[in-house]
Parts: sequence; structure tokens; C-alpha cells
Amino acid sequence: MQKTYPTKHGSAYIITLFTVAAIVSMVLIGVRLRLMTNSQSAMIEQMSEGSTDILDATEYALQRITDDADWNTTAQSGKVFADFTLGDSTYSSSVLDAATGLAPTESTTNYRVQVASDHSTVHSAARIDVLNEKVDYSAVLRALSATHYWALDETENPGTAIESVDGCDGAYLDPNVAGAGTNTEGGFVPVFAAASDHVQVPHCRDFNGMTEGTVSLWLNLSGKSASTTYGVFGKRVELNKVPAINLSIFAGSVVAFLTDTETYQSGNFAMSGFGEITVGQWHHVALSWGGKGLTVYVDGIQVANNSSNTESFSSYGGHFGADLNIGSGYIVLPSSQPDAGFEGSIAHMAVLPTQISDAQIVELAAIKPDLSRTSIVDNSWVRVFE
Repeated sequence: MQKTYPTKHGSAYIITLFTVAAIVSMVLIGVRLRLMTNSQSAMIEQMSEGSTDILDATEYALQRITDDADWNTTAQSGKVFADFTLGDSTYSSSVLDAATGLAPTESTTNYRVQVASDHSTVHSAARIDVLNEKVDYSAVLRALSATHYWALDETENPGTAIESVDGCDGAYLDPNVAGAGTNTEGGFVPVFAAASDHVQVPHCRDFNGMTEGTVSLWLNLSGKSASTTYGVFGKRVELNKVPAINLSIFAGSVVAFLTDTETYQSGNFAMSGFGEITVGQWHHVALSWGGKGLTVYVDGIQVANNSSNTESFSSYGGHFGADLNIGSGYIVLPSSQPDAGFEGSIAHMAVLPTQISDAQIVELAAIKPDLSRTSIVDNSWVRVFE
């Protein structure tokens, strides 16, 4: 067995365990972390059955971290779980930023978690470093040369929807919708409910003459009416004119429209079959235009294509046109263009300057923008003797 020496850090002496028991325990911790099938109550019961209190407490802390969709915020409280007593043992926890030794902040990704067990006169403690990193979705979009990106993850009633690539910021017409919900990964998202609470983006400088391009976004429709048109996004060329671009949902069908002539043409639509969008479920939706025609994808699968519509996304005649609406669109008709609000959430909307390939759409749809990956830092689990 490898000989170890204590290292002094203030009043605490830390000894890294190289015993067979510690190795086996770490394997069990890793297995438990990967499986993540035990409920918290079951783990608490297991903690009462065994004598390895501090090992079980570590596993319990890891379970709590991996189960917490909002761990980044929870960690800022300084605890993984509230102190509790089970039988003759009392369990406690603390968490710090492993890089600074200070309280975790919004930007912390490496957490130093310490757990302790007090049983009669015996005090046991251990610590472990845990990485909790989110997908760098901005980097994914940069690799595709995105020209615009509205994450729509603002909170606390902001007025501005930040566009992080080109600075073409939008405005929340009702700031209360911002951050009103979360997605399945715990990311904050707006919750729209009408045609007047959307995000309004002024005409961006590159919205003239985009001969090809792709719009990528995530949405969760809560509106259940099969006879209502729900506008996802849309931009008219000029006030009260035909939309230059529009995406809406009707009876679960995704309906896209594109024209660069400022005129209504029935042949300018691309419409999927009914039921492509499931109410209450997050979907990745992409709309592309260019040489392949006007094409719609849902969750990486092409669901509509109008190969004859190879028109541009453009403000006709060089006019700047109306605002781009996110969370609202239009009912595209021959004689009028009524507003169509969205009911639900839209997030991570990006504009790409090319009509990206089917394979790239599949890859983009497979990436959850707010997904966190939790892992244990190698050889970081140590017993702490205070």
C-alpha cells in the first residue's frame, strides 16, 4: 500500500486515502452518480443501514447535485442539502468555489463540496470536487457563423432581449414574461400568452437581401386550440404589408412563408403535416431558405419543403420595414395580415447566414442549449480530519 503523508491547511489535516476500501467506495460513488436511479428517500434509508456514514453522505450529496436542474443557484446558498438527523447521526454539507475558496457565484463551474457526519462523539468529514458545466451554445452557433443570437434567458423583468453576436437587441413589450418559466434543463425562458407581449427587434442591418439563411430556435407550445394560429416569429416588409418571413403553428402543423416581392402568393408557403408539434413538449424548429427552397425541420427531421420558393429574406426595395417579432407572427392571408400571438415559450433563437445542410440541422437539434454535465474531478475525494 502506498504510504501517505498529511498536509496541513490551516487547522485542518487532509489525508488522501489510497486504501482498497477507499477505491471501492469511489467506484461505488461513480456508479451511483452514473445510474442516478435511487430516489433521495431510498438513499437516506441506505445511509441508516450502513456504517460508512461519510461515504454514503458523499453519495447523497452527489445525487442531490445531479438531480438539481438549478444547481448553479442552489450552490450559492453554501449548502448541498439542509442539515438533518437520521438515527444517531447528524449530517451537514457545505460548498465553495474550488478555484477561489470563496462562496460560489453565477460563473462557478468547479465546486468543492464538503460533507460531515457526527455520530455520538465521532466527527467525520470528506470533500470532493465536482465540475458542473453547461454547453457552450454560443460557441456552437459561432462555428456555424451565426449573425444573430437571442438566448431569451433574461430574468427579473428586463426591458431588453440581448442579441449577443451583432448587438441587434430586442425589447420585451411585457417584461413580466421574461424568465417566467424554465426548460427541461433548468434554463430560464420567457412565457408568452398573447399577441402583445412578444419581443420586438428593430430592423437589423443584414435583413436586406439574405439570399439564403437559417433560423434555429427552441419552442414549447402551451396553446391547445386546434383552430388558433400561433405566431412563432414574423417580420413584415412595411406596416400592414405582407410578411417578408413568417413562421406559425396551426393544429400542430408548422407553416412557413417567405417572399421578397411584398406580395401574397399561395405558392410561397411550406407547410408540414398536422401534429408535428406536441403541446407541452420542447421542440427544436429550424426554417431555412435558399437554393434548396423553403424548408422546415422539427427535431432535426425535415417536415416541409417548397423547392420552388427560392426567394430571399429581404426588405423589398431596400426599405427597412417593420420590426422582427419573436413570440408573435401573422396569419398570412391574401388581403390582410392579422397578428397571431404565441402561447408558450421560445428560446435560443439564432439567425445563420447560410442554408445549412440536413446533417448540420440534425447536429444542432441534438444539442440542448442549457444542458449541464456533472462529473467528479479525478482523485479529488479526500477524508478531512479537523
